[in-house]
Amino acid sequence: MRAPLRHGRPLLAVRGCGHDCADVTELIADLLEHCPNLTILAESSDRLRIRAEHVITLPGRWNPPDEERIARLATFSAHCRTFDARMAAALAGVTPAEAEATLSRLTAEGLIQRDEDGWRLSPEVHEILPPPGNDVMERRVGWAAEESAELRAAVETGGDWRDRFDLIADDLRATVRAATGPDARHHEIARTLAELLYARQLLAEARSTFELAAGLAPDDRTAARDLRSAADVAMSEHRGEPAFTLLQRAAERAMSGGDGSGAAIALAYAVCVGNRFPATFTDLVPHERLVTLMAEAEHAAPDGDPVAEAYLAAARAWNATGEKTTPDPDLTVIALDAARATDQPVLISAALDAVASADGAAGRFARAHLSSNERLSLFEKLPRHEPGIGVEVIDTLHVVPLVALAAGRLPDAVRAAETSWEDPFRGLYMRASKFVVPLSLSGRFDEALEYAETTWEAWERLGRPAARWMAPAALAAGMVHGLRGNTSGYDTWADRALTLSEPGVHSGLRESFTAFVVPRVALHHGDVRTAETAAPIPKGEWYDSPHQFYDAYAWAVAAETAVVAGTPGAEALLATAEPAAKENLWAAACLARAHGRAHGDHAAVKEAIAGWETIGARFERACTLCLLPERRAEGVAELAALNCRPPATPL
Repeated sequence: MRAPLRHGRPLLAVRGCGHDCADVTELIADLLEHCPNLTILAESSDRLRIRAEHVITLPGRWNPPDEERIARLATFSAHCRTFDARMAAALAGVTPAEAEATLSRLTAEGLIQRDEDGWRLSPEVHEILPPPGNDVMERRVGWAAEESAELRAAVETGGDWRDRFDLIADDLRATVRAATGPDARHHEIARTLAELLYARQLLAEARSTFELAAGLAPDDRTAARDLRSAADVAMSEHRGEPAFTLLQRAAERAMSGGDGSGAAIALAYAVCVGNRFPATFTDLVPHERLVTLMAEAEHAAPDGDPVAEAYLAAARAWNATGEKTTPDPDLTVIALDAARATDQPVLISAALDAVASADGAAGRFARAHLSSNERLSLFEKLPRHEPGIGVEVIDTLHVVPLVALAAGRLPDAVRAAETSWEDPFRGLYMRASKFVVPLSLSGRFDEALEYAETTWEAWERLGRPAARWMAPAALAAGMVHGLRGNTSGYDTWADRALTLSEPGVHSGLRESFTAFVVPRVALHHGDVRTAETAAPIPKGEWYDSPHQFYDAYAWAVAAETAVVAGTPGAEALLATAEPAAKENLWAAACLARAHGRAHGDHAAVKEAIAGWETIGARFERACTLCLLPERRAEGVAELAALNCRPPATPL
């Protein structure tokens, strides 16, 4: 009996064995020992106690499957997990009604299990079945193509699709993985799956699936498109290194396919990424490398392609100065015109960011705020399900609050942070971090600290990705602790800011905000020497100096520090800092207070109080009230409510 059972993968069905059939049990054990590929399906009311035995709980009496049932079950085994009648029908080549009847019959016989989502085969049943035939696998490809296309259409039209995708995603994945080389049908399924994964916000898998699609692409141009999409997803993940590499790979495939425009666009965008998003890189891209890529992009670009020209114009602007995040202001205007010529919101949004960045670097924060507002007006025109849009969605939600802060418009910054918080596309640490600085400056201290802790914990859970831009949030949390006299908390968050900004790599944002936080905390506690040491001394005129987004705060506090310290050059420093008041409402109120302190001018102090009230700066208003004898008690009470002592230096 053993000989025929030693070849192939035989299945032997045995009925009527159990505790009272010792001979049958012994025979089964002997066969399994000497026929390694044999599977035995035994009906028994009790366990046989045989090595490698798998028990299936079945209702009622169960008849062993005949060849027809085995074939039908093998068809359904092509599904990865739960499936419905529609899926089963597609693979079996029958109608949904016929499939449901078959599934119901097999369920009654205990060969298949049903739950609220559909049917499934148990792992034990899977083990006894032969692999599905080629005809079944061919039908699975057709089903996957149809289902994925329908889901993509639902995404684009705003229909319900997520539950269906979650049900069939594993089957789509398996279909794609079964491909053995370039193939148009498998490629289309892979690309559509990647798009669905992106829309489902499974970003890391979406990126790898776009790369898989590139490997299945029938030609170089198609592969270049897939690699560009993978790069777009990487930027949505805030991961500059893989995006930079993928863009260069995309350019190579585009050139191989004779697509000069595609190559130029990919290379120009790589230049923009290297300059515009340095915080997404662990190791910054050297300017020399970006210059080389820029030259390659210019060489590849054909004449007369407005989209390619818009990308090239943006890259020229970002690459002209040799400084990260600091584009050439004149070239940004040209880039914005080129972007408007395409009428593509995503390119216009990116160009507006370049304009705002150039204005911010020049200290023209009020004008940068206007550009950011226009950018925000485009926000709803950016479809969230498209990978090429993701970085603009994320960057808009990142930069608009930052520019509002640069202009000292705290209510606008808080509202922008709320918009960011409500958008689920971005990671938790990104969304939470937007609140910390504006809430701290607004005197909403407890809320600020809650968001700071959420930010830090979420960032750590994600593996501490590069996030130099987050250092000001850590410093702001430290400032709250410092103003409350909590030295330990102040030091902890200062250390965290260093961790975020990676000491030795100049990010600018941390340095700019540190130059404000340290003297501001020191002044509140009467430590004038520390404040003088930490406060920046302007080296030139405001509009002749390069700037970071928090410089107006630092320059205003430096002027106030000089006044409190009685520095001989205090008046000159007040005059030098005066342009900051035109660009930043917080700085305007601070400098009005500094003038009041310098000259005992109560009218100037009241002007400062009105300024703080306009922007909702509760803590600063309370400190300023303490400078007026008739309102000092009010200020002290307000500070006590914030768990802060009154300022140590009077008017």
